[in-house]
Formats: sequence, C-alpha cells, structure tokens
Amino acid sequence: MRVLALASALLATTALSPALAQEIPGSQFESGNWVGGAYTDNRGAFSYCYTSVSYVNGQQLWIGLYPNDTLSILLSQPGITFQPGQQFELWVMMETGLPAIGNGEAWDANYGGITYDGVQATIDFLNSGRYLRMLGMGIDDGFDIDGVTPALAMAQDCLAKRGGEGVGGKIIGSNPGTEKAPPKVPDLTKPKTSGVGSGGGLGTRPGGALGTPAPRPTP
Repeated sequence: MRVLALASALLATTALSPALAQEIPGSQFESGNWVGGAYTDNRGAFSYCYTSVSYVNGQQLWIGLYPNDTLSILLSQPGITFQPGQQFELWVMMETGLPAIGNGEAWDANYGGITYDGVQATIDFLNSGRYLRMLGMGIDDGFDIDGVTPALAMAQDCLAKRGGEGVGGKIIGSNPGTEKAPPKVPDLTKPKTSGVGSGGGLGTRPGGALGTPAPRPTP
C-alpha cells in the first residue's frame, strides 16, 4: 500500500534539524489508506497522536489528537497558499446532520484547519458519515473519509497509552511544546484553539448538504 502521509514530510525535515519533534518508535500504525503514530516535542516529551490520509490529487487530510483534550483537523492542497496566522470562518460538515461552524486558522503557508475542544465529541462528529467538507478556506471539496473510524480508534488508543484523553485515558502532564516548525511544515506540536465553538465544544448552525464529489484516497 502506498500512502503519502504527513508523517513522511515530518520525518524528512526531522533529519535536517534535531530540534524538531521526533516520531516515537513503535507508535506507527496503518488502517486501510490511513496511517498514524505519535510524536514528541523538542524536549522529548509526548506531544500528540495523529492519523492522516493522502488523496490522488495531492490533497492531504491530517487529524491530530492532543493531551489537553483538543482535536485539530488540517487540510493541504497543491496550489493553495495561506498567510500564516490567517483566520477564516469554517463550515465543517458531514453529508448528513448540521455543520459545525467555527474560526479556522492557517498554521503555515501550506496547512490550514480548525481545532475543537473535546476529542471524543469531535470524533463522534467525524464518525457520523463518510464524506467530510470544510468550506471557507479555499479548499472547498468533499473528502471521502471511508475508514476514518478504525483509524481514529487507533489514534485514541495511542493517546490513551501516553496519558492523554483517549479510550479510558485522563489528561495528565503539561501542554504540548511551543517550538516553531520550519517552513512548509505546520507546527503540529502546538494545538490551536481558534476553532473552539461557544460552550467550549463543537458549535453548530443549520446549513446545506455536502453536494461535492469527494476525492478518493491514494491506493
């Protein structure tokens, strides 16, 4: 199976700079087209678990689970360039149900997305359908996320084993590190909070259906 995951980019840049986050040996997992694992920050402390999938058109979907009970959803697409720190209102929706609307942010020039309080509530939202769409940051496609349920379960297990908010886990330890990543790689060790809706979780408003064919994962 050939999957172009964000982990590959991080490993490549890690070889150039020892100050970057390091993947934890033995934490890697695969689930269909999805891959994942765990990373430390530049001090060697556990930082986050993630799962990601790449698509045939070069788009990438990355989901990070952090020990402060937040979950980040990032997208990248060839030809789309962000202004780091740029903010935008994002409509995040599945093919059924109401969209979750919040403030998204560009993490660097290539990756933008949104972060929500409540890992389990956000996972329940992502598991409610097969197609994900994020409107408002210029990557306005639907994404086939078939297989995300077992991948997220593995990411939760990863988080729980390292003391985070996973399956039976509790939040312990300090917040993830705050070091800056080099250009073209998002600072994955610092979860953003701009997407947190009113009430501290997934806020929703009425909205439309998906309506856009979803890119297929890379086989």
